[in-house]
Amino acid sequence: MASERQRAKLFGMDRFSFVMVLLSIIVGLGVTEILTNIARQIQERRTSKFYWLHAVLVALVFVALLQQWWESWDQRAVESWTFPILLLMLGGPIGIYIISHLLYPASLKGADYRAHYYESPRITYITAAIAVIFAGTYRPISFGHNLIDPDNIATAIVLMVFLILVFTKRKIVHEILVPLLFAVVLMDVLLFHWAI
Repeated sequence: MASERQRAKLFGMDRFSFVMVLLSIIVGLGVTEILTNIARQIQERRTSKFYWLHAVLVALVFVALLQQWWESWDQRAVESWTFPILLLMLGGPIGIYIISHLLYPASLKGADYRAHYYESPRITYITAAIAVIFAGTYRPISFGHNLIDPDNIATAIVLMVFLILVFTKRKIVHEILVPLLFAVVLMDVLLFHWAI
């Protein structure tokens, strides 16, 4: 009788591939949301008011979506997946997808991106903090990885910054911390996850 692994090869899918399908769909929806809205923003460029900080946040969310998908490759050797592990793993990508939707107003015609950014940053950054908690803890909770390791230093910094952004609407704080967040996420990718 063929082993489960042999049967999986015969049918072309192992557990990791099965789990990755759903993760990829969620990340793909977030990427689609961002790219569609960027295209719409370009179409409405004459009637809308650009805001550089909004553009930095869009770039940050885009990279975070790709990072979630890219870093999941580390889980390819996991033999056993449970439904709670799946839920923990999807918490980060789902949160980032929700943020990708919140980034843009319902109508882009005549949109003021500065006003939209400061209209409801609290819900955006609360969602971001929750997504970071899921993304930073699901491996230690699910697979026994160390919670404190060099790779999670960036996660801790990002979480602290999101929590600061939840509680302040001061423009200068946002203008300093959001680009800093983008730099931290890029450094995390460059230092810890450049190649798979």
